[in-house]
Amino acid sequence: LWEEPADLSQRLTDRHVDLPRLRAGGVDALVFALYVPAPLEPEPGWEHAQELYRLSTGALIPGQLAQVASAKDLESAARRGEVAVLFGLENGRPLTVPGALDECVRMGVRYVTLTHWASHEWCDASTDEPRHGGLSSEGEGIVWKMSRLGILPDVSHVSDAAVRHVLDVSPGPVIASHSSARALCDHPRNLPDGLVREIARKGGMVMANSYPAFVGPEASKADAERGKELKPELMETEEEYLRNPRKVWRERARLFADRPLPRVPLSVFVDHLIHLVDLGGEEHVGIGTDFDGIPDVLEGLEDPGKLPDLTAALLARGVDRAGVKLILGGNFLRVLREGERTAE
Repeated sequence: LWEEPADLSQRLTDRHVDLPRLRAGGVDALVFALYVPAPLEPEPGWEHAQELYRLSTGALIPGQLAQVASAKDLESAARRGEVAVLFGLENGRPLTVPGALDECVRMGVRYVTLTHWASHEWCDASTDEPRHGGLSSEGEGIVWKMSRLGILPDVSHVSDAAVRHVLDVSPGPVIASHSSARALCDHPRNLPDGLVREIARKGGMVMANSYPAFVGPEASKADAERGKELKPELMETEEEYLRNPRKVWRERARLFADRPLPRVPLSVFVDHLIHLVDLGGEEHVGIGTDFDGIPDVLEGLEDPGKLPDLTAALLARGVDRAGVKLILGGNFLRVLREGERTAE
């Protein structure tokens, strides 16, 4: 919405998510990510997050897309036939701004992805050099406070050491909102088996990412090569992003479209889900597609309208109906409730 304002009630040809496809996929709830670019210092980053929040709430459709901030409200919206919208802050760097974390509660933010692609003042990233060996002492305090406020710490994008640190510090459950299994696709954005087990042991969940580069080894290799090739242009557009988001969004889309990744079928994504279930149990696995945050999509899961095909694929792989319901949303509801109880 920041990059290209749009009417979500209409079928949008240049993105993944809109109301018609949410309805076609039987989606009851989704998370809008308030994405803060990694280079932004905390103060301007927080201003950007607030602007995204205003844009997002303004794009909601009365009677169709309803903002919610609790598991109870989510279920109530679903009973009314509305699609529930929760908010997550993607990149917690701005949380050093005084009052920002308390304001997140007022805004209804239910989880915070602690960093993005770069390590920052209080948390190390999985795709950057470490600065703290996990969390800084300030980061420990931020993670503890967010848990006590009912905001779930999200360890997607953070380093392995930081994941362990968060699990030690947080008094409540921890999630990985969009990370797959490193054992099946060796990418630092994915989680190793041991950390998947630890997240499950603490009552949290891992939500598999559908980006082909995090799912298929060949696509991952091609993505790394593409990233090296495009790095100068991408870094240049990163600096221009806030000044001219629409232009940059279109330019990035062109760059990636000209260099598509090898196709990865839905079945490989299901392999990740089954692997995560085998590690942590079906009560601790979900889906975090990252739609509209990724330049390439899976073959067979191109948008939310294809989610019934994922349901069929899970059933065909031997997951029973109760397990499918957990993976497709029941587990996230449970973790939301447990996060709320941590705040109490």
